[in-house]
Amino acid sequence: MIHRLTFIWAAILAIILAGCWDQRLLKDHSLVLAIGYDKGNDEKLIKTVTLPKNNSGVSQQNTTSNESKVLSTTGDTVKDAENKLDQSISEKFDRSKTKVILLGERMASQGIFSTLDSIYRDLRGPLIAKMAVFDGKAKDALSVKTDDSMLVSDVYSELLDSAEEQGITKNENVQTACPIILSKGKDLVLPYISLQREKNVPKVEGLALFNGDRVTGKLNIKETSMFLILSDQNTKGIILNLKVRNDQKKHDKNFVNIAVRHNKRKVKVNANKGHIDAKVNVHLEVEVDEYPIDHLNKEKEVKALAKRIENRLNKLAKKTLAKIQEANNDSLGLGERVKAYHHSTWEKIDWKKVYPEIPIEVRFNVEIVRHGIIN
Repeated sequence: MIHRLTFIWAAILAIILAGCWDQRLLKDHSLVLAIGYDKGNDEKLIKTVTLPKNNSGVSQQNTTSNESKVLSTTGDTVKDAENKLDQSISEKFDRSKTKVILLGERMASQGIFSTLDSIYRDLRGPLIAKMAVFDGKAKDALSVKTDDSMLVSDVYSELLDSAEEQGITKNENVQTACPIILSKGKDLVLPYISLQREKNVPKVEGLALFNGDRVTGKLNIKETSMFLILSDQNTKGIILNLKVRNDQKKHDKNFVNIAVRHNKRKVKVNANKGHIDAKVNVHLEVEVDEYPIDHLNKEKEVKALAKRIENRLNKLAKKTLAKIQEANNDSLGLGERVKAYHHSTWEKIDWKKVYPEIPIEVRFNVEIVRHGIIN
């Protein structure tokens, strides 16, 4: 009898639990894979989306073409623009699979948090979508022509992944950006992308610096590499070309090309009677990839070259920090250290007013661990 009851209950539960109460059929949705946000001259928001042309059911899986469809509309808010886009196609937009979100520079300079608000409130918002600031209108960036083998969303997604691996930039997604924007002791940086007009190919130009949720400055590629070193990011892919001499007649003999192999950073923030300063000490282990003047078989020459590299890095760090502070961007998180270790001082100051003026001293110690297989 017990076995019979067990079988009956198992059969009943199998019938009840087999169904899916929250199914979302692909044939009923258009998958948005990339989104762009701009501000128009009338201050209204322009939303641009890309999706595969064959974007439903079996036809999408069997197609050999990856051509993207680009749609754009204007609204008072993000949701208003989104509702208008929904009216233009038969399926409902699904942005949960979005890979990349591009922010037009004009819009980013006015603030991005209100634009991201609807994503943070959406249960299926694309929180892992990478974000970047575009030099111009995001609509133009998403309208770039690609061959049939790649979607526009993949072009930007793979570009950002590759740039981060090579130590060219630092990626953030929608989820990781939120706590930084809301933090009072740290600021956001996002990749800065432009379009090479003659080739119609996107290119990473460096980093966009934020003060709160507004873009207030930019770093070029070399300054971005320095930022990654100072902020103790993954620096193994970083390659730097530095001018370390002025005494050689042949131009290329004045330069050295180094690859960072290991980075160790120490940051100390002092607060004495309301006076705040910071010291950053960086120990770099580098490999010499190219040095036309050579003579690195001699220990004396290796040490002399290391000193020249240190001098150039110190100058580059000073220039980079000057740009960061000018933008009132505390992406190194010095404010968080003041708040954590000098809280009484933190309570008395307005960090956004104090930060741009605090002295930040950087010292590099460079160790050349490898210099190739030739002397």
